[in-house]
Amino acid sequence: MAQLEWSFKNQDASSYDFTDTVQSFTYTQGRQTVLDNYPGGTAQITMRNNAGQVAAASLGYRQKIYIRLDGTVVFRGWVQGITYIDTPGPANDATAVISLVDIWVLAGQQIAESQLLIDETLQIEEIDGLLFNTGNFSQIQPSTGVRGSLGYSGDYASRINQIVASDRGAFYQTLGLYFYYPLANIYGNNKDDYTFGRTPSASVIAYETFSRIKAVGNQTYVNSAQVTPESLATQTASNASVNTYGESAITVATLNLTTSDGKNTARWIANSMGDSVEHQSYLITVKDVAQTSLTNLINMIQETWNLLLSYTPPGGVSTDARTATEGITVRGFPDYTEIDFYLSPLTYYNYFILNNAVFGVLDSSRLGW
Repeated sequence: MAQLEWSFKNQDASSYDFTDTVQSFTYTQGRQTVLDNYPGGTAQITMRNNAGQVAAASLGYRQKIYIRLDGTVVFRGWVQGITYIDTPGPANDATAVISLVDIWVLAGQQIAESQLLIDETLQIEEIDGLLFNTGNFSQIQPSTGVRGSLGYSGDYASRINQIVASDRGAFYQTLGLYFYYPLANIYGNNKDDYTFGRTPSASVIAYETFSRIKAVGNQTYVNSAQVTPESLATQTASNASVNTYGESAITVATLNLTTSDGKNTARWIANSMGDSVEHQSYLITVKDVAQTSLTNLINMIQETWNLLLSYTPPGGVSTDARTATEGITVRGFPDYTEIDFYLSPLTYYNYFILNNAVFGVLDSSRLGW
């Protein structure tokens, strides 16, 4: 069976490749559900150290490391710490675990002191230029729901998460970089060349395990939302399903300009995510050695897409659901790689309904559009 080809490189001046010393690795990017904050990406690389390989690769604190798939970067991280697992005697089986964090974590460690942000709709691009490691965040289009105060004190990662909460968009990981898609542009990441399904083929990435997650608190659906626009009163909106299922609530701090914007955001969340019967999240696990072809899987890891997911629930019928990929976890071993894909229904990002009191682009002041 074919396997994914991984490589590991210290991106300092010598660009040292230490792939032949790596025993296993794991990394995580993105988030698990649509309403989560982005926590930042992390990685752990276990490598041999019986002959001082860590020192030879110059894997010191804050060194920049690339994890590459098929020669292309998929994770960009900085060394946060090293755990040495020494053994007595000749130390033939001594190892070390290299812990990495990505730009999200580093942005959370950088504090703005009354930073004056200039742009009202391209603040993600602006923040990227203010970080001491630039070029890791990009914004596909200007945001529409972000019109808050341009003076900011706090860490940059929190500000970016506030922008996501205000704008209701999502980040996609491409070649180890973060690309932000506002709500109106997420459909542009739909891909129809291949799908997720149970049986592998040239056009199907097959999953080994499949979980449907529904009606578990804030993890899967929300029928009541409390939204606090910056320095303004909290606005609350609920969906009619509250009377049937009880309240599943979320509290969100946004950068919206008025309480009316906050109310519209709360209504949008409560109504777009308020049906626990129809809306559910998915977690699938994929193995490279189980695929007919690795081409599509490689593409999906290198660049995140919204794929069609095919499944058949017990006692049910074959079902297709368009999903948005919220995040991935990759675990690499000598004989196989497995990948967890955290998926949400693309309907959570509903936008193109014309004349509707909640979603409508022809109606007045829906999230500022």
